[in-house]
Amino acid sequence: MSQPPPTTRTAGRPRASSREILEEAAGELFLERGYAATSVADITARAGVSRNTFFNYFAAKSDLLWSAFDAGVAGLEALLHESMADDAVGAKVRAALRSVASALPPGNVALAFINAEPMGLTDELRRAAALRGSDVGVVVARFAVANGVEPLHAEVAGAAYAGALVAAVGAWSRAGATRTSLLDVLDAALVPIYDALP
Repeated sequence: MSQPPPTTRTAGRPRASSREILEEAAGELFLERGYAATSVADITARAGVSRNTFFNYFAAKSDLLWSAFDAGVAGLEALLHESMADDAVGAKVRAALRSVASALPPGNVALAFINAEPMGLTDELRRAAALRGSDVGVVVARFAVANGVEPLHAEVAGAAYAGALVAAVGAWSRAGATRTSLLDVLDAALVPIYDALP
């Protein structure tokens, strides 16, 4: 009589669930204790995972708030290069930013913007938003320069487009991320800089 083949099973939680559990634990603790009073050890204890698991997913505590945003922005450069070849540079940038926005779920970044003061993370949120905006701006500027835009113009426009994305995420979060469309808020944020790139 033959036995069924052994099932292969990996030890520990699936990678995606550990990330989600860490994000959920952090959100709860930030609301309960405040951002500054919550350590990585507190988060891992609440989540039931090791510090090593935490650092497999996040470089710093503040990254917990931005993981969905970071994941979306990680694909920005590819989105810019996938756009239609005959589109103007500005149209390509706007389309790529809209793609990033359409994939961003309400989550910890929205929770952070809504509860920045009670969580005690107003300054950290401002720093983290500026860093991420800078990263987006660099990607946009590099793309614009590669498509014939003068470097200073590209850098200024990149910063403007990045600022629109980050400002839209903040406004969307504060308005109630489940009640409003991030795409609508982003479109409104892009109006003043619509012609920033040719």
